[in-house]
Amino acid sequence: MTKLLSPVRRETAKTVAGRPVIVTLANCGGQSEARIGVRLKGKRTQYTTTLSDLYRVLAMWHGAKELAAKRAARRDGVPWRFAKRKFAAANSI
Repeated sequence: MTKLLSPVRRETAKTVAGRPVIVTLANCGGQSEARIGVRLKGKRTQYTTTLSDLYRVLAMWHGAKELAAKRAARRDGVPWRFAKRKFAAANSI
């Protein structure tokens, strides 16, 4: 995998208010931390966070979604080992 040495910016296919979203990934001091930023094309306001904070929030969201899926499977009488495959397929890239 290539080390992140300088900021990388990419325009996504996602649009918000008719403007494409620009994602920036940049190293933060050392190689141990990185920052991710999101802004709309043509606007100057960029929302940034560290990658470790984003990872922690996404892990919590994923856990909450998995718990809700487990409860729904239990309510519907479907064993989690079968419902887990459907959950994993819907929540992966």
